[in-house]
Amino acid sequence: MMRQWDSREEFWGYLATFLYTTQTAEIREPYRDLDSLLQGKDFFVITTNQDTQFVKLYSEEKVAEIQGDHRFFQCTKCCTDETWDAVKPVSKMIKAMGEGTAVPTELIPRCPHCGGEAFPWVRGYGNFLQGKKYEEQYEKVSRYILEHKDEKILFLELGVGRLTPMFIQEPFWNLTLSFPKAQYIAVNNQYDFLPRDIEEKGMVIKGDIAKVLKDAAKRSE
Repeated sequence: MMRQWDSREEFWGYLATFLYTTQTAEIREPYRDLDSLLQGKDFFVITTNQDTQFVKLYSEEKVAEIQGDHRFFQCTKCCTDETWDAVKPVSKMIKAMGEGTAVPTELIPRCPHCGGEAFPWVRGYGNFLQGKKYEEQYEKVSRYILEHKDEKILFLELGVGRLTPMFIQEPFWNLTLSFPKAQYIAVNNQYDFLPRDIEEKGMVIKGDIAKVLKDAAKRSE
């Protein structure tokens, strides 16, 4: 994403290929194994993944994508609070590009309001739009948590690193500590750190997520 491309057409040739790959990718095995563990259970997914895997499995009401989604475009200048479909424009760019590496100039996505270049609605690549759609993601997960705060609830953390712990990891720690019947499990392939305050209410499994989920799915059968 940081490469100095020779032209915007070349840049969008790369970006369209990247987006198309994730938009059309089949649901991967670790997600299916997790799904088998969730069958028959009340659950909600909060994810920083932008690759649309969870929304291919579950309805929008069951998933909060707090770092964006590859299916939508936004204005790079954030001149509007709107996001719009990226799936059809990306498909058109891929078809028009053929075996080449650059998209036609007229297919470079533009903001319908200011005419500026559009960009995927994702954090990390540009000026991420934290507007209505962003707030809706937090409202969904907040509503679910508050409705279940006095019940048995498991906060299952999968693969969250220490680079951005403020989005999932640290809130899960605080909620586990605060809710009387809450438990916490984390799976991580790099470390097995668990805050002292929740040692009696949680555990960390150090290992590859795909293998851990596969083993758990087999045991649940």
